[in-house]
Amino acid sequence: MTGRARARGSTVPRHAARLRQPGRRDPVPTRVDGNGSAVPPPAARPRSLLGYLVMPRPKDMVKGLLMPFTFALAVSAGADATGRTVVRALIVWAALELLVYPARYQWNDIRGFVADQQHPARRDRGRLPGPMDRARAHVTASCAVATARLAVTATLALALPGLRLTGVLTAVTAAVFGVAVVYEALRARGTGRTGAFPPPLRPALVALWVVVGAGYVVRGMTGLALAVDLGRRPALAVAAAVTLWAFGIAFVTSRWVLESLAFATSHHGRLTWTTRSGQAREHLLALVRWLPSGTVPGTPAGWAPLRRRTSPAAPWNAALLIAGTAAALTGALLTTVRVPPGHALATAALGAVTTAAAVSSPKRRPAVVAAGAALHLLLPALTAQPRPLAALLPWLSLMAAYLTFSSRSLDTIGLLPRRLCSLAAAPLVPVVRAVIGRDTWDALRKDPGGPR
Repeated sequence: MTGRARARGSTVPRHAARLRQPGRRDPVPTRVDGNGSAVPPPAARPRSLLGYLVMPRPKDMVKGLLMPFTFALAVSAGADATGRTVVRALIVWAALELLVYPARYQWNDIRGFVADQQHPARRDRGRLPGPMDRARAHVTASCAVATARLAVTATLALALPGLRLTGVLTAVTAAVFGVAVVYEALRARGTGRTGAFPPPLRPALVALWVVVGAGYVVRGMTGLALAVDLGRRPALAVAAAVTLWAFGIAFVTSRWVLESLAFATSHHGRLTWTTRSGQAREHLLALVRWLPSGTVPGTPAGWAPLRRRTSPAAPWNAALLIAGTAAALTGALLTTVRVPPGHALATAALGAVTTAAAVSSPKRRPAVVAAGAALHLLLPALTAQPRPLAALLPWLSLMAAYLTFSSRSLDTIGLLPRRLCSLAAAPLVPVVRAVIGRDTWDALRKDPGGPR
């Protein structure tokens, strides 16, 4: 079944069919055909199976910064961090991001293999590569590598008994796959049912949007728990978990609404959507109802819709408001073991007001965030709270992330991870060039597609 619909908005002149944002350049030049329809850029070269098995989701690497960030946040707020604590945290971080989460992503891609082969942007998404006639070989290889990753995680825990890794790695692995089981069950129940556009808001879809935030709780609370005894500070644990969960919902739903644009084409600034039930993307396409109205210059993939004002009821906005409120309170609880109720209420209220102001002022968001940060610094000064800068960091970091993901388009979702990968790989360039030879190295660099 195929569903087609057009987004609201009038046509745009052909000369205006290129999306431009102040202060930034389009990553890919936009072309139009003779009818004024935006022509998408050529498809990227598909990933190799080997590249996928080494790192299943390179565009998601930025999420791996959450665990060390919360650990560092706790240390900046006064947590005692010995050399042993830091080494333990680094090993857990490596296991979580290089072993456990990649295995979880591989399971997700195995379950979604058929639907992924029908995705219009399957070459760009980097999921388990096809084609369908290689399904058995590719799925088997991915299962074997995922199992090996989990086996290495267990071996790592047993090989370093002095660091007491068994408990934490077992808990982290169980949490990651516990969330995955619920997610996969909801996705199976809520997607692949209809090609209608937009899909109806069924309970399974709403529950799926809620559950996606749990993975951020696992990552963030792991870093926090390695630095702070959360058993003795339950209020901090609850506030931090709410912050992380709500942030995860905001981040993922805002990313999913961008990914839904892969199913759209633009004709004179109006979007036309094409969907099929077999694509199983209702959890993305149901979010389209909250996209801003108006024309879409350029290609849908180059449009950054969250730069505009969107409904306060949009899942990413509602979740961000909760996250901003809880983040402000988390900062106060990080720096002070016992926060007076009045001060806690004032801090949470300030977090809610400043977050709402940033969401509702798309053209002035950076300035609004800066003003909000000044207010968050002023409140601890007036109440003699220790470490006011450390108390500010949870809210400020949340809003910095919001400024980043609200400025993205489908074309630019993965730019930050690629830059980080380039920086990380830079020290290895001379070694690789020496091993493979300068001529081969130069040939690889001239390859426009390049190995992925």
